[in-house]
Amino acid sequence: MRLLLIFFALLIFSACQQKAVKPEANPAPKPLDTAQLIAGIEQCQAEPLCLDTLNEYFAELAQQEKIEAQLAQDEPPEAAESSDTAAEQATALPAAMIDMNQPLLQNVRVQAALNEWLTWKRPKLIETWQNYQFLRNKIWPPFEVKNIPEALLLAIITQESGGRVHSMSSAGASGLFQFMPATARRFGVQGTIGDYDARYHPESAAKGAANYIQEQRQLYGDNYAKILAAYNAGENRFKRLNKKHQNQSIWNSPFFYDLPSETQDYIAIVLSAMLIYENPGAYNVTLDPVDGATALIRAKADTSLSELAVCFGQHNKTMGWYRILRNLNSSLKAQRVIKQNAVVVIPQELKGIYENNCHDNDLMTLAKTIHDADFPDRPVYTYYKIKKGDSLSSISRKFKCSSKHEIAQLNAIKAPRYLINAGKKLKVPKC
Repeated sequence: MRLLLIFFALLIFSACQQKAVKPEANPAPKPLDTAQLIAGIEQCQAEPLCLDTLNEYFAELAQQEKIEAQLAQDEPPEAAESSDTAAEQATALPAAMIDMNQPLLQNVRVQAALNEWLTWKRPKLIETWQNYQFLRNKIWPPFEVKNIPEALLLAIITQESGGRVHSMSSAGASGLFQFMPATARRFGVQGTIGDYDARYHPESAAKGAANYIQEQRQLYGDNYAKILAAYNAGENRFKRLNKKHQNQSIWNSPFFYDLPSETQDYIAIVLSAMLIYENPGAYNVTLDPVDGATALIRAKADTSLSELAVCFGQHNKTMGWYRILRNLNSSLKAQRVIKQNAVVVIPQELKGIYENNCHDNDLMTLAKTIHDADFPDRPVYTYYKIKKGDSLSSISRKFKCSSKHEIAQLNAIKAPRYLINAGKKLKVPKC
């Protein structure tokens, strides 16, 4: 081995010493004896350029030997299979294929939105999927009966709320489907259920959203891009734009750029999420099966959803159970004390933990202490001075978690006119 290395070194030395000449067609190697090799190395050591080249060569050789030794050490057992088997595995097709010819996947706006979902927004996909499993039996039926794709339902709530029942926007849109108050009333999502208005109630909101989409389907068929544009921009506004552009494809630039910029983004974002939910494996997304079965329990003592979340910890769920508990008990505010013997909805798999671990121990004492610290005793109501131009509807939107009917009842204001006077004070529930 040593002689071989010396031989290579002499070749490098020769390259340093000789001027470049045109090689012969078939040069014949000349054997070198040991004395010639040693003399060549000694001469090379006397010349800095040749010595640097020689040192670089030996350094690279040593590094290569180190890498090859590491690869040999880390090589998995299956690497010993025949080359034919390895080649077959390398060319094996994934179980779920992507049809790159479908129009949506050729749309650059959808492609860009897909990149977001499959990178930094991936956690939102997973969270929505998990939240949805515990709500599915409440919100899927009205969509199913109208033959609206479940992937579209999932995509809408992913973008609108992340599957969080109590989501609300600064513009006043609320709930899983982010209904504005006027749209909610038009589709029968109204009234108060427990501590919240009906937009926060999964079943009521789902019926309204399914009816909304079905209404738009009667206008645009299964053109989901147009349906989503109407959903985001408002059905009347979009209807005017669609008429202006003579019912052309929404992707035509004049039509598309006539839409609000938020709607332009919204269409691509929801459609790309729908593609993923239709075929998650094709996009290397794992949506693990979740047992969304629920159970009813009676509180053995005064408690709260946050106390129960502390008790359940991270049992089978890395992110904990607080959001699921709030979604399942959508009519309760976070600070609400659940009285003894009151009914609470929890995931079925947690029922045994509740029976055995969620009362009369140090952990639950701590859970109650920190809940009370976060929600200390304070007035349940506040007062609002009515301004010129106010209505009960506009006031309820300002306070977000209060409905017009609830404020009217607290202040003995009679329907249907709900008359109020500027300058007077109203008693309004605090969120």
